[in-house]
Amino acid sequence: MNYFVAAQTDIGLKKACNQDSIILKRAKFKGEEVCLGVICDGLGGLSCGELASKSIVEAFSYWFLHQYSKYENVWDENRFRIDMGNILISENEGLLYYGREHGIYLGTTITAIILAGNKFFACHVGDTRLYKISLSKIRLLTNDHTFIAKEIAEGRLTKKEAKNAPERNVLLQCIGATKDVKPDMFCGEVQKGDILLLCSDGFRHKVSEKEILSGLLNCENQRFNDVLRDLIDLNLKRKEQDNITVALIKVQ
Repeated sequence: MNYFVAAQTDIGLKKACNQDSIILKRAKFKGEEVCLGVICDGLGGLSCGELASKSIVEAFSYWFLHQYSKYENVWDENRFRIDMGNILISENEGLLYYGREHGIYLGTTITAIILAGNKFFACHVGDTRLYKISLSKIRLLTNDHTFIAKEIAEGRLTKKEAKNAPERNVLLQCIGATKDVKPDMFCGEVQKGDILLLCSDGFRHKVSEKEILSGLLNCENQRFNDVLRDLIDLNLKRKEQDNITVALIKVQ
């Protein structure tokens, strides 16, 4: 398998800085192409959220270059689970300590995916998202770690009611602001033509899954960045206030 990648980001209409961070990396490993994608949405005053999200993507980048590259095999689910869990534990402790020492509040969400061959492994904390576009359908693979998502899952709130709920942005856990972080970790399979889409919550507040699917379905590689930009512009046209970031990995 080979992978094509594209990404776009925008500061949005309200915030003073872009607290989203993202990396997309491809490499040849033991004769196979592998791909890493990580998106983080920072929270905290001004540069604090940016610092938190940047520290996570840098930690995953270091792991990809210096630890994963030493694996005996390109696919090792057990080691993925251990290594990514350790990264998040270490980063969480570091950001908690930094926040206490400086008297500030900061944290970040994280959605990360690594692809090797026809398999992927993902880890997730917060409300950044991972979608899979396959066979003309779009499917959400992650669960939002938010108060609203919990209320909907437990039947106390409908999706329609949730759109205007005042607690809709309240996170139940994130890296750097939660003492005990319990990431979701899961794996799956892909086939040629599939698209894995990572996005911050600012990207999907004002556009629907149907609009995302319509834009990306049957899109040629050289057009992906333009289409992602068009979707961001649609968010801005609809007055999205948050930072907006989106990235995709196409299997080919």
